[in-house]
Amino acid sequence: MTFSVLQSCLIVFFVKAVDGLTAFLPFHRTTLTHVALHAAGRGFGKQSEDLPPSTGPSKTYGEQAGTRPIRDMIDSEAAMHDFFAAREEWTPLFRFIKSGNSCQGTSFLLDDPSNTLEMEDFHETSQPWRKLEAIPKDEDDKQVVAGFLDSMHQALLDIPVTESKEEDANDLQFLEEGRRMLAVSRFHVLRDVQGGTEECSDKLFSVCWSELMFLASSAEAHTGSLILLPDYGHLADLRRFADMNLLRPLEWLGVHDDFEIVSLERKSPAIRLLYKLNDMPTTKEVEARQNQD
Repeated sequence: MTFSVLQSCLIVFFVKAVDGLTAFLPFHRTTLTHVALHAAGRGFGKQSEDLPPSTGPSKTYGEQAGTRPIRDMIDSEAAMHDFFAAREEWTPLFRFIKSGNSCQGTSFLLDDPSNTLEMEDFHETSQPWRKLEAIPKDEDDKQVVAGFLDSMHQALLDIPVTESKEEDANDLQFLEEGRRMLAVSRFHVLRDVQGGTEECSDKLFSVCWSELMFLASSAEAHTGSLILLPDYGHLADLRRFADMNLLRPLEWLGVHDDFEIVSLERKSPAIRLLYKLNDMPTTKEVEARQNQD
């Protein structure tokens, strides 16, 4: 698979996403998952001859992007106690998601046959969790999603490119960013969520954990959700929310390795939830796939 094919696929993905938000889904869930993402970003972004190596958009993956809990002076045991006590009504969902072998919060999730979550309890009108629509219906919300995707597209274009035949850090960033965006198939827009209030926190918490439940119960690897917050104040506050309400709890439940969660900003602040992201295909795997095709 040549890079020109990869470039075309990514362009089609973003154009369709911006134009309709629904047209791209069948295409990217089939064809694009087989694209040889190892092909690198040569020829796609800015030529780096006149740019310093550090020039380019910030990464939306890796520890520097906030995909792991913030290691500070917070007492983890106390934080775990406070979290599960404050979210007691969510205990059935936590028990559904948790891993029995590595769950640190077992003592807070004691078995109770009358408090068990079954799949029939997870639907469009269930509370406090609920099954959400994959694509927003409101036209204004679709425009928020389109603006975000267009900004992501531009960020890919802004990654500097060299003429070298050897893959470099910029090529790797292009591939890592692209494959993560292609894994997202669910989009949600939360308006009037600005952070700093209990009401906003509860609303964002509900959507995030409902989506985590959907991804975990579907058990389909390399899938993801994007939660857009066009009115949110500061990215640092959003990262702290994700740290205390998503990253740490998933670690306490023993399933943190199944998810990649990051707070990012591309025109709008957002939280991206990815489930069992596939490894980057090796050259041999890509060549074998090409021969099969």
